[in-house]
Amino acid sequence: MQILSFLLFAYLFVFATFMSPNRAWADLFYRLDPLVALTAMLAGRMVISGLGYAGLTLLLTLVFGRVWCGWLCPFGTVLEWLTPRRVKRAARRKGPPEKWRAIKYLLLVVMLVAALLGNQSLLFLDPITIMTRTLSTAVWPALRVAIYKSEAFLYRFPFLWDALDAIHNHVVYPLFRDVVSVFALAVPVFLFFLAIVGLNWWAERFWCRYLCPLGGLLALLSKLSLVRREVGTTCAACALCNGQCPTGAIDPADGYRSDPAECIVCYDCIVDCSREGVAFRWVAPTWPPVKSQPYDPSRRALLASVGAAAVGVALAGVEPITQRQPANLIRPPGATLTDFEALCVRCGECVRVCPTQGLQPTLFEAGVQNVLTPRLVPRLGYCDYSCAACGEVCPTGAIPLLPLEEKRHTPIGLARIDQSRCLPWAYNIPCIVCEEACPVQHKAIWLRNTEVLNVNAEPITIQRPYVLKELCIGCGICEYQCPMGGESAIRVYAPTEAGGYVGNDPAYRPRRGRRGGQE
Repeated sequence: MQILSFLLFAYLFVFATFMSPNRAWADLFYRLDPLVALTAMLAGRMVISGLGYAGLTLLLTLVFGRVWCGWLCPFGTVLEWLTPRRVKRAARRKGPPEKWRAIKYLLLVVMLVAALLGNQSLLFLDPITIMTRTLSTAVWPALRVAIYKSEAFLYRFPFLWDALDAIHNHVVYPLFRDVVSVFALAVPVFLFFLAIVGLNWWAERFWCRYLCPLGGLLALLSKLSLVRREVGTTCAACALCNGQCPTGAIDPADGYRSDPAECIVCYDCIVDCSREGVAFRWVAPTWPPVKSQPYDPSRRALLASVGAAAVGVALAGVEPITQRQPANLIRPPGATLTDFEALCVRCGECVRVCPTQGLQPTLFEAGVQNVLTPRLVPRLGYCDYSCAACGEVCPTGAIPLLPLEEKRHTPIGLARIDQSRCLPWAYNIPCIVCEEACPVQHKAIWLRNTEVLNVNAEPITIQRPYVLKELCIGCGICEYQCPMGGESAIRVYAPTEAGGYVGNDPAYRPRRGRRGGQE
């Protein structure tokens, strides 16, 4: 089951992309993630029907325990596969103090309180977001570069051409056709993932034991599970189960029993038991209470976590507007129609499916409270006029699902020409690239004939571009195509109240309600 779940995640990651009709299923694992569902609904103050599948995970947990962590979580699967064998087999290897298990519960409290206050900054710690973000911005693009570089080298040998063509057309291109290897945060994202993997050298599945906030949520529910691990009278106290448990949930001092909150139902203890002294049994109708553990967080620690969350949200909220909403912060299409900052869970799905890779995760460009939220960087890639994939894969509705025609009329920014760098304005050199590239039906960039003097002081007529703000939607293709090296001579900035809507039809101009919705 664990392998099948990982293969499903990998299939959706690779093939549920911009060019695939299966992209509607791209966010399946997010819809099954109860942490994403709970925080998004708390932050957005709404019920998000698309996240109702998370109820299946909760129901499964209430019946069988933390089966998500043992059977379904792709990140947990990767951590298990990357754990060194010597760590897996070290039954009594000294690890972190048991009290560290409380960290995941405290992180969970901080995230829920912050979400209740409208802040989703810590959602980058959700395991599904870590997995998706690492693959989409670091691992998969880097693998594409490595393969394409290898192909370029091997194509130097003519006798390999036929084989290379076949491999490229049938394997390489289908796998990487929607991938563009341009990501500003590839290195820090990968280093963060590498740090989590490195903790496995200290203790097997360190992340799952001590840090995972989703694991903390499911652990709390597992204390009420109907199926639990029990130790029978035939147990020989051989300690094999204790040595094989990946989360160290088995306590030899308590007759080799385990805490249901820490057991991930992997069944390794049953496989290794020589006398069948261990079994998972239905505990209803008696439903005995779960014994409290020394590492369960105290009331004082929980209150401190609540206070820390409130203080953190308050401090993030006093950042100046130039930090929280810089001029070049261009959100995905339709984000101005929703309470984007509250609903965005940093999942990276929009970044993954963007066909031009113009959507990039932020670091601190938009302040602390917007860490790893998506923004459009037109110099790297524009918003495709014929694409609405980001809205289709967003699991929380932070990017609304707009019909393509409506998306084409929804402004995300406003272009402005830097006359000190524009070729026709600054150097009297003919250039109409931005006007030709503009995809808007009636062109948001117009040309004005202007008489100037050439180098011989002779009068010539040149076409100089200017932006009609009533028509510009800020897609960024003009900035992307601008032939000026380095910084473009035409740049897209965040939309203004004065313009950024199509034509003179006010129906296309979004009006913001109390919570950012369209009135």
